[in-house]
Amino acid sequence: MGLPFLVAELASRDALRRAKPDAAVFARTFPCDGADALYLHTRDVAPAESPCDLQARMFHPGSSGLSEDPATGSATAATAALLADLASERDGDMKLRIGQGVDMGRPSLLLTRVRKQNGVIASAHVGGRCVQMMEGTFRLAGD
Repeated sequence: MGLPFLVAELASRDALRRAKPDAAVFARTFPCDGADALYLHTRDVAPAESPCDLQARMFHPGSSGLSEDPATGSATAATAALLADLASERDGDMKLRIGQGVDMGRPSLLLTRVRKQNGVIASAHVGGRCVQMMEGTFRLAGD
């Protein structure tokens, strides 16, 4: 569903907090099955981080080396769909509140809803609020 990401679930919030990708290992591993980014998440969320059901981090190659994204809607939707697909329920909606960017000081809350019908993912949605981070103007040469 959408862009490919390597998704890994970690056992603890502490493991997620300590995650630091090694650039050399990252370069040897990616691309992997079309993915060039790593999306880590954990269900181990402290009550202080409520209302989140999961906490996540996403690392990807950027212009200045490895970067971390504070909110990745495409990876969040894909992960929610994966978790719904793995769930034993054959029908219904699965809703998750996923925190991202907390460990880099730019907390985000992404809201997901995945609809499952007859054991198959029928739709996946992600949303939330956003704030403007920058503004600019492009001037193209030519006609």
